[in-house]
Amino acid sequence: MKRSFRFYVICAMFFVLLCSAFGARANAQMSSTIRVWLNRLKVADALRIDVQGTYMLEDGSMTFSDGTKMTVVLRGDSLVLHTGPVAVVMGSEMKLIRCDGDKSAALMLNGSDGLYEGDLHLSILNGAIMPVLYIFIEDYLLGVVPYEMGDSFPLEALKAQAIAARTYALKRSGSDGDYDVEDTTNDQAYRGRSDSSPLSEQAVRETTGLCGTYKGKLADCYYSASNGGQTELGEHVWPKDDPDAYGYMDMRDDPFDYENDASSVKRFTLKKKPGEAGVGSALHSTLVSALSKPLEALGYEADDALIRFDEIVNVAMDTPKFDEPSRLLTQVQFDVKISAREYTFRPFTQENSAVLSESAGEILLEATPSLTPAPTATPAYSPYKAIDGVFSVVLPVFPDAEKAMGLSINVYQNELIRVMDIGSAFVFESRRFGHGVGMSQRGAQQMAEKYGMTCEQILSFYYPGMNVMMYDAKKTPLPTVNAELMATPAPTPSPTPRPTLMPVTKEKLPRGAYIAVVSNISEESSLNLRERPSLSADVLRRLYKDQELIVLKDSKDGWSHVRTDVIEGYVRSEYLQTAE
Repeated sequence: MKRSFRFYVICAMFFVLLCSAFGARANAQMSSTIRVWLNRLKVADALRIDVQGTYMLEDGSMTFSDGTKMTVVLRGDSLVLHTGPVAVVMGSEMKLIRCDGDKSAALMLNGSDGLYEGDLHLSILNGAIMPVLYIFIEDYLLGVVPYEMGDSFPLEALKAQAIAARTYALKRSGSDGDYDVEDTTNDQAYRGRSDSSPLSEQAVRETTGLCGTYKGKLADCYYSASNGGQTELGEHVWPKDDPDAYGYMDMRDDPFDYENDASSVKRFTLKKKPGEAGVGSALHSTLVSALSKPLEALGYEADDALIRFDEIVNVAMDTPKFDEPSRLLTQVQFDVKISAREYTFRPFTQENSAVLSESAGEILLEATPSLTPAPTATPAYSPYKAIDGVFSVVLPVFPDAEKAMGLSINVYQNELIRVMDIGSAFVFESRRFGHGVGMSQRGAQQMAEKYGMTCEQILSFYYPGMNVMMYDAKKTPLPTVNAELMATPAPTPSPTPRPTLMPVTKEKLPRGAYIAVVSNISEESSLNLRERPSLSADVLRRLYKDQELIVLKDSKDGWSHVRTDVIEGYVRSEYLQTAE
């Protein structure tokens, strides 16, 4: 049965009343604008920008209408804006802002399909362009929810995701740094809005303004892909001085995550009688290394090729990293029976078949008469001999055992690993993708999809002490575009019939470089400066007749690598003439 938006609002109100906090308003100091560092784009010294709608420079000196294409390049310690025939040195930073009345205004960056619906601030950090998007919180979520969950998840799970993501971002808004969140999983995945995620967009719209609080402050609504069947405590991952900082979350078994077939899991099967197949080369080497002292005490060499595992008598895991009920175990014990063998001789090597002799004051290396068997491609071994007794080997789960059995799922080394005796073998099972704190996305999916649970029930399970409140999210008013600027969306034209030529510093040219000028074109024509030496490469700028260039290198296929004081690229060599 299709439920109305009013029904969901009533449910949300009921849930919050149970938590005795609904109806409160967010702190007026919280900003509804989120500053997102677009780190995922990996911008170096150039950023391509396609304009949808209307944008302008922050100082109002230039406006850019729908369809405008521009490139911002880094030259030395300055950003240079190129659009059409115009190149403007912007200095160490610049900002493109959306214009009033144009709700569709957005930017597409470096050819991406996502729409970045906000103001774009560009600065320079560590010799590269640093793009930071200033975006309204609800618009930001339209580019987060589809990439943190996606439309394959049920609506109620997406709504829980929207509230958690909104809370996480608002908690970090207005920080002292240059940005509030990254667009990667270091914070939350953000790739701009897409028209292909209607269900995710519905989830954002139907939860507009709802966020989680604890003791009157925004909560840290952490979440991860899969908790492996047990939620983790926030203080175990991010310790804080305040012991009650994460008091709205607890450690509990999560059957919903565990039973979801989409939850991440890895398994390793260890046969009790390995035979010639062995236990796997990595685990074999790890166990032999751990057995080196008891083997040497018995007169055996701890060499991988000399030890065989005949039987795995028992395997047990123990030593939780944290207090009960934590199931994050850190040690595993193997009880094994083994056999050993010896080399019948050592392989022939230069080291064991040479002597030093002295002749005429020189040290000479000479082969000795052959007193050992002739060298063979592989050494010979004595038969395996069983060693009496059962050897116990204790390995740390992280990283030794986990690595040896290929059970790693994430970088945290916090997988929940258990071992099961299935009769003929021991099976290791590893679960948990992410830190495991707060909401499990796979658990939320199972709760909504299989059991028909609501957004409110999902949140109350993963954040049992959290209240939900309505945040009064209002957009910052957009600037009004000057009508005269819209009529002339560019700097005041030069009185010359074409743009002023770019400067070129001729002192201290690189080795092999020379000065050339653009020629063999008419006064009304131009020469394309391209990003790469190809006719299909992007055009960075149009060069005009008599423009001086520093030619860095000429290629045999008719391209010249050139630069001026503000830009660098490639042109066809036939349109250049060496300057006198």
